Amino acid sequence: MELFIDSNKMERPKLRWKLYLIAASILFVALIEHILSILVHIKKYDWSGKSDNATFLNFLEIYCTSSHAFILEILKYNLALGIFIFIVSKLATFTWNFTDVFIAMVATGLAERYKTLNKYVISSISKHRPIDWSGLREDYATLSFMVKKVDNDISPIILLSFVNNLYFICLQLLNGLSKSDDGLIGDIYFFESFLFLISRTMIVTLLTARIHDQSKVILPILFTCSASTYDKETERLLHLLSTDNITLTGMRFFSITRNFLLAVKTNQDLITNSLAFHILYTIRQFSLRNKIILR
Repeated sequence: MELFIDSNKMERPKLRWKLYLIAASILFVALIEHILSILVHIKKYDWSGKSDNATFLNFLEIYCTSSHAFILEILKYNLALGIFIFIVSKLATFTWNFTDVFIAMVATGLAERYKTLNKYVISSISKHRPIDWSGLREDYATLSFMVKKVDNDISPIILLSFVNNLYFICLQLLNGLSKSDDGLIGDIYFFESFLFLISRTMIVTLLTARIHDQSKVILPILFTCSASTYDKETERLLHLLSTDNITLTGMRFFSITRNFLLAVKTNQDLITNSLAFHILYTIRQFSLRNKIILR
């Protein structure tokens, strides 16, 4: 399908640095968030190295006991179980973050394809060049079919990603509102992790929604094109773009558009209010621990 679109000799979208930026920014912040998570769970570890506690085996046991206590309520801790938990948790964290990176990169590639076609149409009309509406309609139809094919393949991943992100946002909020003695590092980890989860979800949603936005860009031009250029192929292209729902979905439970982002934001407003309450609560607790009087 890409070869068919490229056969019209239009310039291919340049994606390398955009994809590098998406992957590097999300994974770098995720790495910082995960390091803070490890530090929160190994407070009892002796970093000075002057006691018997300062060994990797004790480090592993302290980390697993703190971060995966729900597993150790069922199974008795041993070295093999500790290594298994440590490795699987790191793989799960990477997979969780890479899933969002993957969706964002695929969506960016599809949206840029539409953007390239749109630029060609807008440029041709502004410079009064003749346009092969039949070829353009075939290109847009092929690209629409490509989006639907990709959606059919990755929609379960999209659904899993959004459900997973929503679960962890609620979990982090619950942990943040619960009484905690993790100290300053724990507070930094909570705010960084919570903001990262919300930001990453919004970024993935916006990048994916660009597919729907770019598919509708030339509609105003088609509606206002002159009678001399309006023909049957123009009408067919207009019908295709105005009636076809070109977007990625979560197994068709929801379509990712800007309207979907607005619905997500409504829920996030409630979360933001709870976050503001937690900030005030944290400041109050910090002042009480350090005997600071807030006026």
